[in-house]
Amino acid sequence: MPYTNCVSLDFAIKELDLFDNIKFKYLKYLFTKDIDLEEWDFEVDIENIEDPELSAWMCKTVVKFELENPEYKEDWFYSFQKEKYITFTKEYEYHNSSAMALIFLDLCEESEDEEEEESEEEN
Repeated sequence: MPYTNCVSLDFAIKELDLFDNIKFKYLKYLFTKDIDLEEWDFEVDIENIEDPELSAWMCKTVVKFELENPEYKEDWFYSFQKEKYITFTKEYEYHNSSAMALIFLDLCEESEDEEEEESEEEN
């Protein structure tokens, strides 16, 4: 089941705790004075991981996102040394009936086939 690739910054902070273990130097470009946490979309890549070591009731999901590299400079010399964006990864292991499972269920996107079936059922 595919997941959405955008979440609000507010959701990323409060529900997914994406920034808990990240140094401020990476976050300072993300949080500015005029930013509206609920309106601003944050791009993420969400993927379920099949882990044979987990029990049948446990799930593992990985969320990847990019933040601007504070050490990157717009200079031809530095651009070869540092990447403009740094990719961060956060893993979640949770029970399939937990609150975290419901959070990820809300982030699932319905496929076009499922949407067509629902509209046909309503008619």
